[in-house]
Amino acid sequence: MIVGSLNQKGGAGKSTTAVHLAHWFSKQGKSVHLVDLDPQGTSSFWLQASDLAIPHTFLAADSDVVLEQLPVIANAHDIVVVDGPAGLSDATRTVLLLADLAIIPVQPSGADVRSAVDAVRLVHQARRIRGGKPDAKVFISRATRGTRLLQEARSVLSQLEGVDLLDTSITQRQIVADAFGQATSVLNATTGPGLEAGTEFNNLFKEIF
Repeated sequence: MIVGSLNQKGGAGKSTTAVHLAHWFSKQGKSVHLVDLDPQGTSSFWLQASDLAIPHTFLAADSDVVLEQLPVIANAHDIVVVDGPAGLSDATRTVLLLADLAIIPVQPSGADVRSAVDAVRLVHQARRIRGGKPDAKVFISRATRGTRLLQEARSVLSQLEGVDLLDTSITQRQIVADAFGQATSVLNATTGPGLEAGTEFNNLFKEIF
C-alpha cells in the first residue's frame, strides 16, 4: 500500500503526519518505508537522527524519478508512506497516480482550507485517470479546540465532494512541534501532554484504517 501525506501549504503538518504514520505502522509490526519527496528533507533528517529504526529514502521531487522508483520500493514493503513535496507539482500528481490513499492535513485557516480544495481537485483528476483511485481523507491539524476558526474550517471541509473529513483532529501542542528537534515520536510518550498527543495520532490513524 502507498499512502501519501500531501498538501501544497507549508506548515500544515505533512511531514509530522508522515513520520508518525510510519511509526504507527512500524509499531504494528508492518514492513514500512518512508519516502521523502520534500526538498527540505524534514522527514529524512528526522528519521536519521531518531532511534525509530524506520527505513527511509530521499527522492528528488521529479515525476520521472517518482514513477520509476516508488513502485519498486512499494513492492518490497507492506506500506510506503510518502511525505509529498511542497506545492502541487508534477511529482504530487505522480504520487496520486500511484497511491492507494491520500491523507491531507489542513490547518484551520482560510488560506489552508483553500489550499486543501486545490489538493482535492488533483485527487479528482487522478481518479478520472485511474477509474476511482486513490481514496482520500482530510483532517484538521494544529487545531485549537473551541475556536470559531476550527468550527468554520470543519464546516467548509465537510462540504468537499468525494473525500472524507475525519472526526479526529490533531491539537496544536508544543510537544508535537518539538518532536522533530527531539528526534522522536509522540507515539512513544507514556505520560502528560505527549501521551495526549500520541492518543490523538492513534485515534486518527485508527479512524483512517
